[in-house]
Amino acid sequence: PPLFFFHAYHGIRYAQESRGLGDVYKRQMKTTAPILVIFSTIFFWGSSFPVMSFILETSTPLILSAGRFSLAAFISLLWCVFNYKKKIRLNHFLRYFIAGFVGIFLYNLFLNYGQQNVSAGASSFIVNCNPLFTVLIGFLILKQKVSLIHWSCVIFCLLGVCIISIDQEGGLEFGSGSTLILFAAILTAIYFHILKPLVLIYGAITSAAYTILFGTLPMIFWFPETYYFIINSNSEVQIAFLWLSLFPTTIGYLTWTYAVGYFGANKASLFLYLIPPISIILNFLWYDNCLLYTSPSPRDS
Repeated sequence: PPLFFFHAYHGIRYAQESRGLGDVYKRQMKTTAPILVIFSTIFFWGSSFPVMSFILETSTPLILSAGRFSLAAFISLLWCVFNYKKKIRLNHFLRYFIAGFVGIFLYNLFLNYGQQNVSAGASSFIVNCNPLFTVLIGFLILKQKVSLIHWSCVIFCLLGVCIISIDQEGGLEFGSGSTLILFAAILTAIYFHILKPLVLIYGAITSAAYTILFGTLPMIFWFPETYYFIINSNSEVQIAFLWLSLFPTTIGYLTWTYAVGYFGANKASLFLYLIPPISIILNFLWYDNCLLYTSPSPRDS
């Protein structure tokens, strides 16, 4: 059979597999596990926006990016070194590099700079409109069919993004925080389509490792500054960096890579609409803030 994630192919039963209750359990796990995986991704990524806003009160966007991916890149490097026997074609290496540069480096660069002037709640709504760009790329470039319901959702999503963006500093002016985050959403949609074929060939862990590793390479120049910033920060900032690097980044990108390979880019991206309400709830519980409005940071006072 063809190579899919963890050698599972949507519950198809082979002759050598067990029969009876054991076989039913295996088929149930093959459908339940992806749901658990993608919802864990939504929770972790939802938690990242309030944490990023908290760190940006005293940090810079480049330090935030480098600190977020340093641990994930180190773990990814170990995985790639100890799995060197897995042969990856040269053109696939190039595809991994493009996916990492677009979906890791550029995405976080635009998102972090945009979130300096946009509230965490608004940024989570804007950047997670990427499903509509995923659908548009699939329709315009990959010639995928889009239903009437999808088109209506795209229109409503665009209207919602415009309303939220107008209320933020700079509105929809080119170069404003909202437009930078909107461009980050487009980059994410491109990243989804670039990565999916690689996940089907090499699996979720390998694809996530190479993507994070290549995406973090351009951030190496800011590692020394990031290191000194973190060790000289208070415990709250250090814990925030630890949470952000371990759960939304290291684990979150792994589980999301699995979800994209299993559901496909279009279907998996629809779950991202759940991120904003989770961000609002977590921000209220953790920082007692209203996420939809930008509060002045210490740098502005």
